[in-house]
Amino acid sequence: MELKVTTLEGKAAGSVQLSDEIFGLEPRKDIIARCVQWQLNKRQAGTHTTQGRADVWRTGKKMYKQKGTGGARHGSPGAAVPRRRPCLRPGGCALTPTDLPKKVRALALRHALSAKAKDGGLIVIESAKLEAARPRR
Repeated sequence: MELKVTTLEGKAAGSVQLSDEIFGLEPRKDIIARCVQWQLNKRQAGTHTTQGRADVWRTGKKMYKQKGTGGARHGSPGAAVPRRRPCLRPGGCALTPTDLPKKVRALALRHALSAKAKDGGLIVIESAKLEAARPRR
C-alpha cells in the first residue's frame, strides 16, 4: 500500500510504501469492538473480577489415586493443580473478564490501522519540526 507524504504546509512531498501485513488487512469489526470494550472496562474502578486459576486457594495434592477408581485421571506431577481447574466445582475461571490476550490486542490494532488506511484517514507528514518553540502566555 502506498500513501502520499505531505508537508506541514499541505504540499506533496513524495510517497511512502506501507506494509501490507499491517495496513492491508480487511478490517474485522468484532475484534476491534472487543478491544474497545476491554479498554473501556479498564477505565472503571477495577472492582469487577472473577477468581482466576491462580486466585483459587486450594491444595496441590492429587485428588485421588491414578488407578482403580473408575474416574478420570486428575493431577499428575508437573501438571496444573487439579482442584483449581475450571472444569471442577471450586475451580477458577480460565479467562477472567479483565483479560484480553496480547495477541488479540495487537491484532485489533492492526485491523484498526488497516481500517484507517482504507478510509483515507492516515496522513503521513514529512517532518514535524518547528523553527522556534514559543511558550504560551
